[in-house]
Amino acid sequence: MMDKGNNLLLAGKLAPELKKWTVPAKDVVDLVKSPKPWQQVAAVPAFPAEKLPDQLLARGGRIVLDFGETLVGKVRLRLECLRSIDSPVKLKLLGAELPYEAAGDPETFESGLGRGWLQEDMITVCELPVEIELPYRWSLRYLVVDVIAAPRTRFSITRAEVIAQSSAGQELPAPLPRWDREMRLIDEAGSRTLRNCMQNFPEDGPKRDRRLWLGDLRLQALVNHVTFRRYDQFERGIRFLAGCTDERGMIPAAVMMSPEPHGSSFILDYSLIFSRLLLEHCRFSGSWELGDELFEAAEKQLDFFRAGLDENLGFHHPGGWLFIDHCQELDRTAPMVCAAIWSAETLAELAGQLNKSVGKIDSLKQKADAWRKALRTSSFDPELGMLRSGYERQLSWASQIWGTLAGVLSPEEARAALAGLPKMPDAIGPQTPYLMHYFLEACRACGAEELLENTIRRYWGGMIRHGADTFWEAYKEGDDFYTPYGDDPRNNSACHAWSATPGYFLRTRD
Repeated sequence: MMDKGNNLLLAGKLAPELKKWTVPAKDVVDLVKSPKPWQQVAAVPAFPAEKLPDQLLARGGRIVLDFGETLVGKVRLRLECLRSIDSPVKLKLLGAELPYEAAGDPETFESGLGRGWLQEDMITVCELPVEIELPYRWSLRYLVVDVIAAPRTRFSITRAEVIAQSSAGQELPAPLPRWDREMRLIDEAGSRTLRNCMQNFPEDGPKRDRRLWLGDLRLQALVNHVTFRRYDQFERGIRFLAGCTDERGMIPAAVMMSPEPHGSSFILDYSLIFSRLLLEHCRFSGSWELGDELFEAAEKQLDFFRAGLDENLGFHHPGGWLFIDHCQELDRTAPMVCAAIWSAETLAELAGQLNKSVGKIDSLKQKADAWRKALRTSSFDPELGMLRSGYERQLSWASQIWGTLAGVLSPEEARAALAGLPKMPDAIGPQTPYLMHYFLEACRACGAEELLENTIRRYWGGMIRHGADTFWEAYKEGDDFYTPYGDDPRNNSACHAWSATPGYFLRTRD
């Protein structure tokens, strides 16, 4: 029986040292609104930040700073004045990952997630000169400084910097010599995304949600293996998840750390992915003892899937949250069955590595085979060569992606289906880089390497062409203002773990 308390204790002992470095502001920029740039706002350099001391500020003044890259850390400012001041200085600060976020007025913010996620503050300074360091960290590339109140004597910001931090350190991996400049920029942005997310534990996003999410952790672990190789931090994440199971033994989708670590969401497809996370961590790190310790907990997740099966092995939503992608209209029936098949196959592979009994391995393979056969019988459309999902016989990218990973589609069928999806506008498409990662994984699984490479160039390269230096939580090609959270994209995370993975595929290409 797994010891939850011991897992939390061991996770606590794996707490990392946060490495810190100082990054000065690079430029002062103007936020220019026009129809052409992404989200119709561009940050246009006005002058180098070295000239900041020459810019005298008064009430109503504004400075927008660009630090040259997206960073996670604490803002530090030095304010100076030639003479004494006759009244305090009051500054309004706004940290932003993207120009649109920097250009927005927080007072107009509307979103289902809450204004508290906006990185804003008001500070009052009674004496100059002074050095101010914010007591909390932000994730930002841009800092907007508005002068709300000021003395009659003008003052200046003589220094602006971010005390950046990450458990992975400052340096990014060396560029890939085999790829062209576009692919190297994509790889670099993915590595920076992971670096910024690696804080006290691997976070989903350092602006939002700042939580340990199982789905993100599995994708982060892939990139970590080919970049920073901080396997200790991923064992820490795995142990937190194992230590926060509910009374049924279900692995949580997310762990919140305060006031004590506890599971905050339970999502069946994430729980099924735990087995894959565990197998890959053991393979990458060589720590098969952890796999043996947590094997039963990983296998237990199949029970929660089986609770939704009928006598014909058809899957019916057992209640609770199913994710697959941020898409309300997506029918998740076929993808969920495929996720369970993939999990059972993964557990069989892990059982073999751990020298479990032949009976155990065969039992897991038999479950996967039975579910695969039942889904193929009920959902395969021979005319299209694709899987359909649910009572409405919905056609979606998710069904073909997961059908490929689960082996419901043969490699030949999978290659044809994946290549054909962009030509089928009625098929429900991906809403996030999370599902797009699994599209790449499906391409790799069926040998569609050219499609994989072209997709990286089009999709992740699209973010680069729109100015990204870290990859975004939500990105739909052609929709500048897409957000899963209402109508205001400022709550989107522009540095998000689940989008960091193209470098994994580039660095593991034969």
